[in-house]
Amino acid sequence: MAPIDVLCMACNDATCDFKPTLLQRRSCGKHDIIIDLKFCGICHSDLHVAAGHMAGVTGAVQYPCVPGHELAGVCIQVGDSVTKVKVGDQVGVGCLVDACQSCSSCKMNQEQKCKKHVGTYQGKNKCCRENFTVPENSRTIGGYSEKMVVDENFAIIIPEGYKLEAAGPVMCAGITMYDPMVQHGVKAGDRVGIVGLGGLGVMGLKVSERASERLIDPLN
Repeated sequence: MAPIDVLCMACNDATCDFKPTLLQRRSCGKHDIIIDLKFCGICHSDLHVAAGHMAGVTGAVQYPCVPGHELAGVCIQVGDSVTKVKVGDQVGVGCLVDACQSCSSCKMNQEQKCKKHVGTYQGKNKCCRENFTVPENSRTIGGYSEKMVVDENFAIIIPEGYKLEAAGPVMCAGITMYDPMVQHGVKAGDRVGIVGLGGLGVMGLKVSERASERLIDPLN
């Protein structure tokens, strides 16, 4: 199948002068879904990466750079072997789009700890999946675009009725605050201290408020 043309907001250098740019994503593989993106949050780390400020961590930026790891949209196509997502589902994508899916971390649903995990944008094809990016061996492109192609295991179902314009930040700030609360066993009645009330801090307050009954997924 032919690659998919997608209109993206991309920058071509560290000045971060984002402009509409036509790029390509891979075709829909048997385990992939295609998402018609409706919204994408702007995390400040997107701008740091695009400007090359994170080169010491993520490596040199490959331009054109299309950031975005707070994706929210609607599934419009599924691969032949997809079982978790159906056409019409509201879905989101966070910071990762691939991992080996066979190591101990992946088997414990801790793909972010996989040595071969791949970021949603500027990620390298560490798992050697065929035709993972277009052109071959290029970097992944993120959510500042019309459509997303992603393995179903890296798509998050967004419940019906949850506003898509509010769902994007849950994929980043939401999970960043939710995970440590789970790891530390936060429960009803516990006192939770949050340092700073920026985007993450406010999200942390909201998640901890819901813990007054039980710690739950912030999307529910």
